[in-house]
Amino acid sequence: MSLSLRKRILLLLTAIVLVNIVGAGVTLWYTQRSKALQSGIIDMEVGAMHAAFGLTSELLSQRGYTTYFFLNSDPAWLTQMEIHHKAFQEQLERAREFSTIQGGREILNEIESQYIRYVYAREQVIEHYKNNRREDGARLHWTIRERFHNILSLCDEFRALHEESIERQRAAYLDESAMLVALAVTGILLSAFSGAWLASVLVQRVLNPIRDMANNTLEALDPHHKSHAATVNNEVEALGDKLRSLITDVGDVQKQLDASRESLIQSEKLALVGKLAAGVAHSIRNPLTSVKMRLFSLERSLELDEHQREDFEVVSEEISHVESIVKNFLEFARRPKLRPRNQSPSDVVDMALRLLRHRLESNGTEIVLNRQARLPEIPLDADQLKEVFVNLMINACDALVTGGTITVTEETGLIEPMGEVAVIRIADNGPGIPADIMDKIFDPFFSTKEEGSGLGLAIARRVVEEHGGWLHVRSGDDGGAVFVIALPGNRRSTWLRS
Repeated sequence: MSLSLRKRILLLLTAIVLVNIVGAGVTLWYTQRSKALQSGIIDMEVGAMHAAFGLTSELLSQRGYTTYFFLNSDPAWLTQMEIHHKAFQEQLERAREFSTIQGGREILNEIESQYIRYVYAREQVIEHYKNNRREDGARLHWTIRERFHNILSLCDEFRALHEESIERQRAAYLDESAMLVALAVTGILLSAFSGAWLASVLVQRVLNPIRDMANNTLEALDPHHKSHAATVNNEVEALGDKLRSLITDVGDVQKQLDASRESLIQSEKLALVGKLAAGVAHSIRNPLTSVKMRLFSLERSLELDEHQREDFEVVSEEISHVESIVKNFLEFARRPKLRPRNQSPSDVVDMALRLLRHRLESNGTEIVLNRQARLPEIPLDADQLKEVFVNLMINACDALVTGGTITVTEETGLIEPMGEVAVIRIADNGPGIPADIMDKIFDPFFSTKEEGSGLGLAIARRVVEEHGGWLHVRSGDDGGAVFVIALPGNRRSTWLRS
């Protein structure tokens, strides 16, 4: 059964980790083992060896003092012998502490037993010499020499026993070292083999495909480049950059799709409105015109009192309001074609101001016109653009309610990708537009006025966009709202000559 790439990599990584763990474990074990072995050799065996040498040395140091006492009867010799006798016993006790191997304590017990009999016999010899029984002391003296040599032989046997023990532990240590070296070599070989296998799998199954993918991505983005392989030094980084770029592009495409979906929904709404507007136009416009004409005739032919004349005026205003709504529906649905001709947008602004002068004055609204120079001539439909300015100024006037200031600012500028543009800003110092509806005011049928159709700003934006420009709105620095209209120029040379 063939293993997947994921399982192969995991298997190789597991093998490498296990080899390293086992190697670390063996190393720790060997370290502890070496520590224990060295502790055993140094603390016990070496101590036992020192005690064995001490026994031999102190035993040999006692030899001859009895003979010296026999020759001159000087008690100083006996004192020196007693010192070495006590030292021998101390070395014997020390040897008992360090000797842990089998047979060591038996030899020490035999040394102690032999030494006790030797000391007892030696004291008898000394007692004979003190009592001037020299012949009896000399005969007994010769017998204790044999015991002395037996004890010396036992001390040598004890020392040889521990020398053999040290040699055995040394051999065991060497065997364990050899085994550890073999394990280490095996672990190194296994790690090297696993690492080489893992490297081969990663190169063949991961890195090479990533490099090919990166090169193919670069070739797709730049098919005229001849040596992509030489330019991709870090495959993962290059591929990551391309993937991030692709994710960004996907995000942009998603935004465009969302915008297209919204546009499609709006288009469907507009198509429905077009059908509705056509029906309204055929069903209402002609009867409405007849009603308006008959009402005008009746008003002129009849003698009306003050209350009746007021009623006639209200009816006339309501009919005009209905006619305005029908007109907006028709304009929004039919999209009249532009009839552009070269004209300065400043002329259109003046036309709108003249048209609205009476209404603005009656509302107590002040108009401030900031114009350093007339805007250059550009292709525009003056009638439709005038309706845009009128609509925006009427909205500003309605927002001011009881008077205020409307500021119209004209200037030229450079906006990419449109290039040179004519910019007209219409600002008021009214209450402004709430932030939660700022993005909705250009939507068709959205209106904050009780009697509004919600089509005025939508028509205004469409007219400006059909001129190739854009219409935006923002809050003013000191309150109120600012509508910004940007219209593209005819040619760059036209702006330079102006």
